[in-house]
Amino acid sequence: MKMIDKDGRLFGKISVIDVLVVLVVVVLAVALNLKGELTPTSTSVPNTPIYFEVLTEAIPNYVGDNIRVGDVLFDKDQSTGGAIGVITSVERLPGMRSVNMTDGTMTMVDVEDFCIMRIQVESSGLIDQGKYNINKIYNLGVNASRNFYSKYAIFKIFVVEIGTVPIS
Repeated sequence: MKMIDKDGRLFGKISVIDVLVVLVVVVLAVALNLKGELTPTSTSVPNTPIYFEVLTEAIPNYVGDNIRVGDVLFDKDQSTGGAIGVITSVERLPGMRSVNMTDGTMTMVDVEDFCIMRIQVESSGLIDQGKYNINKIYNLGVNASRNFYSKYAIFKIFVVEIGTVPIS
């Protein structure tokens, strides 16, 4: 007697497909039973407050007038669109740019109708091995150069300080 006959029945009595269906049902029943007994582990990681200070490059005064405390910052170029943080402090400095002099040296000169803004931002995210990840995915560190967007302004920034305590 053959194990599977010409009609595809096991020992001539039961179909191989029926056996496979029964096995799948048994495996699913066991899996559902075990799922109810297992306790899920928490995969959420708490956010850490992150504070950073940035300087803008020399921007026109009318752009500086539109950067205010309480504004939310975004980076449409390197982020998924989520907020980077909220401005907590704004200080206007005279607009300065480096200029190549005729003798080959470089010097800083005042730029009329321009300013540099010192902005402090409060955010949250993860800190892993000294790397700051705003909103868990947006990497930011000292000396980073980015384009930031607020509700009424677009400006280029340079990160000068970052940490887990408010910057004074």
